[in-house]
Amino acid sequence: MIMKRILFTIVLLLCFSSCKKIVNELDNVNLEHIKVDIQEKYPEGDFKEYFSSSKIIALETTERSIFSKIDRISLHKDKIFILDRNTDAVLIFSNTGKFLNKIQYIGKGPMEYISLHDFTIDENRGHIILYTDRPYKLITYTIEGQFLKEEKIKGFYFNMGFKDNNLFLLVKEKKDKMFLEYNLETQAKKRFVDLNEKDEFFFNLVIESPNIIRSKNVFISQLYSETIYEYDGNEVKPKYFVDYGEQKAPDNIINKFEKNYQGLYEYITENNYGFGISNFRESKDYVTFNFYNNMIVIYSKVLKKSKAFSFFENENDQLPFYNYFAHDGDDNKIISIYPAIEFKDQMSIYKKEIKPWDKIPDYIKEIDEKLSSNDNPLLIVYTFKE
Repeated sequence: MIMKRILFTIVLLLCFSSCKKIVNELDNVNLEHIKVDIQEKYPEGDFKEYFSSSKIIALETTERSIFSKIDRISLHKDKIFILDRNTDAVLIFSNTGKFLNKIQYIGKGPMEYISLHDFTIDENRGHIILYTDRPYKLITYTIEGQFLKEEKIKGFYFNMGFKDNNLFLLVKEKKDKMFLEYNLETQAKKRFVDLNEKDEFFFNLVIESPNIIRSKNVFISQLYSETIYEYDGNEVKPKYFVDYGEQKAPDNIINKFEKNYQGLYEYITENNYGFGISNFRESKDYVTFNFYNNMIVIYSKVLKKSKAFSFFENENDQLPFYNYFAHDGDDNKIISIYPAIEFKDQMSIYKKEIKPWDKIPDYIKEIDEKLSSNDNPLLIVYTFKE
């Protein structure tokens, strides 16, 4: 099966521990190590080993609900929230995929914006908080999408999360700190983690998957860093270290390239170094993330072991899970994005072979009947075993 990558053109990048104030780059002994063997061949995963169930959700396509791409997914109670930066919108669907509402107010007036960059959910109050970068604003809506208030905010931030009444933002300006905590009630600000030369080297990279993902707490990963940070609503701490063993990229490698990202990518690819962590997410018993050629890594927090897989397939629905995309939400699930055209192509293949088609659940056959190749993508939701 040809795997479609959600990794970026310049995904490319070293795994470095980047924040010296919290942890020395070479002193990662006290962090929980996730060992990844990048020399091994990555098999198809065994669904039954990890998961109890799977479900496919077709996101309803109407003139108002059609979107271009997914930049963030958030699950909250019985709703699915999708960020599409191309159309500067947050779309709200039910947990069955029915379209409910869209937040999209393009303009220069009150409650309007030119460019939407990210959003997060205040679960305590049931609010959606948008961060717009043209102009710099925080705009708050009810969980159903009704406008409540807005406020101006200074600075450019790449991603955001929410914990205990605090917004947590990844700074996208050359400040002395990488992260900002902003209290919504008091407007008090705290900054965390010194910016160092490696952060600055990779500063202008275009990153297409979220760096900040919230489950119980907020987790922060950078493509070029092996260290994963956790924000608990009060402080930032390094929690995990992705350990590539002998295939770890040399710490001084950036000195060779002087912002030549393409040359750097070619060098680390030729030497088969570990790089490109994305979609990092922690659930109750597992950690999941992508690395390298979009491999899915599953790390058991109980067994302290990890495995990397090319994709999964549940024999009950016959659908491949490989475009993994980390979502916000304190739950025990992971999500795969399944483009409608690929779903239709796969169904066409199964229809030509009687036995595979007979095994397809009726609800998926019904989705196939209603779906067009140009419709919104589908989501495949896998639930981990308890």
